Amino acid sequence: MTTPIVIAEDDADIAAVMVEAIGADGSIEPIVVSNGALVIDAVMNVGARLLILDVQMPGATGIDVYDVVRDHPAFRDIPVLFVTANPELALDTLPGVAPREVLAKPFDLDDLVGRVRSLLAGALAV
Repeated sequence: MTTPIVIAEDDADIAAVMVEAIGADGSIEPIVVSNGALVIDAVMNVGARLLILDVQMPGATGIDVYDVVRDHPAFRDIPVLFVTANPELALDTLPGVAPREVLAKPFDLDDLVGRVRSLLAGALAV
């Protein structure tokens, strides 16, 4: 059985690399959404266990999506990993509410996969 996660990334090349790295062993099923306005629907439809957000996206920013997720009782405990070219913006504008992490672009694929696995392990242990 695979663990579904939602990746909100509007750059198709970056999204493809992320999907390949994260889904390589077959235990995680990454679903890509390229528009921030569609993220919540995707989270609901697939039962996502983790959300990876780009901060700057069309439709709704990653920060806007994060606010909606944190305000929704069914989603507030889903871990969030921001993968962004502007990590300072993500860190400065986000409240210190766990679980969330920020990873700067460009990123190391091993670091990305390690953080995803760590966040999922924490979420699945709850």
